Order: sequence, then C-alpha cells, then structure tokens
Amino acid sequence: MPTELRQDHDALRGMMREFAHVMRTQGPEALPDITRRRIAFSQLFRDHMGREDALVVALRTGRTAVQSDPVARDHSRAMVALFLRYSDHIKSWTPARIERDWSGYRDSVLELQQGLLDRMAWEERHLHPLMAEAPRRAA
Repeated sequence: MPTELRQDHDALRGMMREFAHVMRTQGPEALPDITRRRIAFSQLFRDHMGREDALVVALRTGRTAVQSDPVARDHSRAMVALFLRYSDHIKSWTPARIERDWSGYRDSVLELQQGLLDRMAWEERHLHPLMAEAPRRAA
C-alpha cells in the first residue's frame, strides 16, 4: 500500500533529520549514537525496500503493467543504484575513518541523504499513484 510506503518515507525522513542534527551539532564523540542510528536506519531502509519492491513487482506483472512498466523500470534501476551507493558509503565510512574525518563524513552523509530525499519525492509523485490506482483498475 502506498500509505505504508509513505509512512516508511516519513520515518526515514525523520531519522535523516535527527542524524543530520547530530552531525551538525556534535563531533566524533557521538560515534556510539551515530552507530546506533546507522543500524536503525539501515534496518528500516532494507525493510522498506523489500515492501516497495514487492509492490513494484506486482505493478509490473498485474493488469496495469503496460501503463506502469516504464515508471516501475525506472524506479527499479534507480533503487539498485541508490542501494549500491548506500552500501559503498557504509563500507567506506568505518568508525575509525569517521573519527579521523568527521566533516568529510558529515558531507558524505548529507549528500547521500539528499539523494534519498529526492528519490522518495519522485516515488511519491510517480510511483505511489500507480500503486494506489492498480487495485481499482484490476476490478
């Protein structure tokens, strides 16, 4: 349901705002808090991607597949790219590296967050309406 996905987006946005606040107001001494937040965000992000992917697959294979396929295909490609970028970020920014380069880490996090915010806004404009219409069209 788009409502559930929107709730995920709202929760992810909230987590990102809180994370950004910590990044801007604290330094490496916040690493334990940062680590906890990274884990919580990663779990929600993965769960959300699973829910979203299941709905995108249903869109691509349902009666509305012809109308929704270009949007679903674009979404799938963009999500793979974003997930790979996020995965690389997590691997690259170890706690030791974060401690050595707090400002670099902060900039990297904020850039990555902006990419995810942009993607979620796109989904809400283009993908979620198709998901909301799919059950009505199939009837």
